[in-house]
Amino acid sequence: MRALHIVKENPSENSESPVIFESKLEAAYLKLGEYLERVKESKGQIGFEAHEAAVTRLVYTLGQAALSDILTHYDTKTDVISVGDQTYRRKHKAIKTYQTSLGPVEINRQVYANRKKDGDGRAICPLELQAGIIEGYWTPMAAKNAMWGLAHLTAQEVEDMLLQFGKMNPSRSSLDRLPKALNQHWEPLTIAYHDELTASESIPKNARSIAVSLDGVMVGMKPQKSETEKPASMKTEWKEASCGTVSFFDADGERLSTIQYGRMPEHKKITLKTILRKHTEAALKQRPDLKLVHLADGAQDNWTFFDEDMPLGFQLADFYHASEHLKAALDAAYPKNAGKSRLKFEHYKTVLRDELGGINKVLRALRHLRTQHKGNAIIAANVTYFTNNQHRMKYAEAKNNNYPIGSGIVEASCKTLVGQRLKRSGMSWQRNGGQGILTFRSLIKSQRFDKAWGIIAAHYKQTVIEHKNVINLVV
Repeated sequence: MRALHIVKENPSENSESPVIFESKLEAAYLKLGEYLERVKESKGQIGFEAHEAAVTRLVYTLGQAALSDILTHYDTKTDVISVGDQTYRRKHKAIKTYQTSLGPVEINRQVYANRKKDGDGRAICPLELQAGIIEGYWTPMAAKNAMWGLAHLTAQEVEDMLLQFGKMNPSRSSLDRLPKALNQHWEPLTIAYHDELTASESIPKNARSIAVSLDGVMVGMKPQKSETEKPASMKTEWKEASCGTVSFFDADGERLSTIQYGRMPEHKKITLKTILRKHTEAALKQRPDLKLVHLADGAQDNWTFFDEDMPLGFQLADFYHASEHLKAALDAAYPKNAGKSRLKFEHYKTVLRDELGGINKVLRALRHLRTQHKGNAIIAANVTYFTNNQHRMKYAEAKNNNYPIGSGIVEASCKTLVGQRLKRSGMSWQRNGGQGILTFRSLIKSQRFDKAWGIIAAHYKQTVIEHKNVINLVV
């Protein structure tokens, strides 16, 4: 391969000694070509793995040079520019490193500023605004790749992974700051953004029912700093994060798709409940023929939400939670006869699940046991549980309509969204950082990440207007 050269003769020097300027792109291209020529000469004496590693490094270097060259086209050269209602004047050029998806690049770009009495007093970089540089450091794809990794792994693991698979070399601290910074843009409009995502999606044509669930999971939170407490005395506080799911099922009861939501601890789960309600309303507006199922465990707050805020639906207390309550009551009734308790449990569990009106038989049996074992708090508590939820235990009717009877989907979301990422050994979180992880982890699990990234990346792009023939009077 032959590199292209830009030749510039300096009239003040000997014309027989031209000055040759070779761009980084041309140099990288030349090195790749030279390596391929050497490969021909080696005649297979070097292992392929070594060649693969060498070519990968050379290609990344070539890509970095190309991206560096492209980024310079987003810079400006005029003396005066405006962004929105602010006018800025050219201040100086400065070299800065940006992290691209192929590795770091250095750019000598223009910096502009305005005076406080005339504007906001900020210094800005048109290249960053026009290219959509994220947090003054990341190119859009680099930030997207890093955030995808952070949704699954710790900052240290992502740092190691990026170096293993390419030439991206962000520091652990840069990675740690990224979800927090992105969340500050996303969170204030999270409900509107989720509405936008929902509106852009089509419900599966063969969907016949929609099931909405929510549940909670404990997560370690860093305590708020206090002037009176010493850092050593500030212990991790365990608070309830929440997860919600919206699932679509076909006529045979097979699950077609699920959208997952994860939220850090919040009073009464207000944001999650709002998102679930609006998602459900939008789905029923698009497909009013869908049968709505409310599905959750026995927590009263969940059912207050379904009763007061959600569209009317077929309500089901999770069958597997109900089975656990049934077993607890029977074990308390037959503490010295595990075999009898197990047989009774299998019988009444089947009755509860498969017989129309099965809850009535179960309640009669449990009330009889309560009479026989007066003062047994476990039996009494579970009689109360089944009494309070009996209208939500029409499992045979639900099965006949091929509705789901278990809240396993949302429980799995609690484990995969929160447990697997936020509850590793020794972890504790502040709300902003944890929500940044949960939001993007939920979007990835729901196949929404690409669309959502388009929304968040737009925050970092602004239109820059160049003013021609304007003299910069600021020295």
